[in-house]
Amino acid sequence: MKFIHISNVHIGLSPDPDKFWSNDRANDIRNTFANIIKKCDEGEVDYLFISGNLFNHQPITTELDYVNNLFKTIPNTKIIIVAGSADYIKQSSPILNYKFNDNVYYVLDNVSCIIKSENSNVVIHAFSYYSNEETGYIIDSIEPKNDGNVHILLCFGGDSRHAPFDINKLTNKNFTYVALGLTNDYKELVENKIYYPGSIEAIDQNDETEHGFIYGEIDEKKNIVTTINFVKIASSSYIPIKIKVNAKTTEDDVVSLVTREVLKLGNNNMFKIKIDGMRNPDLEFSESMFNKKIRIVSFNDISTPKYDFVKLSSEHPNDMIGAFIRKMTLTNREPSEIEKKALYFGTQALIKSTLKDN
Repeated sequence: MKFIHISNVHIGLSPDPDKFWSNDRANDIRNTFANIIKKCDEGEVDYLFISGNLFNHQPITTELDYVNNLFKTIPNTKIIIVAGSADYIKQSSPILNYKFNDNVYYVLDNVSCIIKSENSNVVIHAFSYYSNEETGYIIDSIEPKNDGNVHILLCFGGDSRHAPFDINKLTNKNFTYVALGLTNDYKELVENKIYYPGSIEAIDQNDETEHGFIYGEIDEKKNIVTTINFVKIASSSYIPIKIKVNAKTTEDDVVSLVTREVLKLGNNNMFKIKIDGMRNPDLEFSESMFNKKIRIVSFNDISTPKYDFVKLSSEHPNDMIGAFIRKMTLTNREPSEIEKKALYFGTQALIKSTLKDN
């Protein structure tokens, strides 16, 4: 038996909503999901497990039509879906009366149900959310039988607000595989048994991990998982770029270095740029220096101006600038990094203030 396990697809989400590429990211999510459907067909996958948050909100009919049309292209793959915290089922939800293809089972139960096809020894235990939180220990209460069948648990949960469970109890239960959803990053809780696949695309700039899906194989006769692979499929990532500058580095140099990295890594990605080092005091680096086509999700210049403090002190014998420098440098020991930063940035602030007053 071959299966693909995904979660946190978030169809309908436009990541980085304040950025020019936000609509492109929404399309990336749909395209990556469609690519996973193709993988099901190409790999002759028996089951596609979607463990919550297929949608980023309560799905409307057009969104249900979109995924159902994709599911039609893989009629030999059984698709089992549960609702999570983002796409939890409301009483007025179109999903309650929606007619999916015969190969699709959308779980409408909010307590554990059992799904078993005819002429199959695969038994699936699953439940969906009817609110954005589920604090009950539903998972701990599910007890698969020791009957020779392949028992699979499919659900969204794992923290105090989302179907909490005791990992030791879950490990010892008679599940062949546990397909969880909740976290946006891939996690192996128990080797060859309990997994979070994470989101199929990075959706938060603080997330720099790889994203994709889990491909697995189960020997139904021996009732064991024989293959688990994490397959990277995301079209874009949040990537940090760190540029080290010195007193001779110009704005053009920084732009050139960043552009070179972007071209090497792929301009479809989103970049978190950090500038560090000792820069020319007459320069300040900013995001406005760069081509608007580069997806800069954050820009942080933590470089420090390289002042000649002896010269500055002599040029300012009777004002706050000179007094500050002399106060900060009158020590017989090597200053700490924090003290150095205080000296550089304090001097910079005083110089700016003086220029502003004049």
